[in-house]
Amino acid sequence: MSSPSHTHDPTGASPPGHGPLLRPLEAVGFWAAVALPFIYVPLILRGLDTSSMQLTVAVLIVVHLLALIAGHRYNAD
Repeated sequence: MSSPSHTHDPTGASPPGHGPLLRPLEAVGFWAAVALPFIYVPLILRGLDTSSMQLTVAVLIVVHLLALIAGHRYNAD
């Protein structure tokens, strides 16, 4: 029994279910993943004294992870 081939498609065809509506979502996810550390790193360096600050940083990190997932295929060649 052989395993399926995972080669790159030189035609640039998108996988099934990868429509034109997902392209903007990937772009937003990618650029959000790039920009979010510039927001939460200074917050962490400032200090996590209050529970609201801790919650804010935790939410930003979760949003960053979601952005990484959404944008990981953006402009992949």
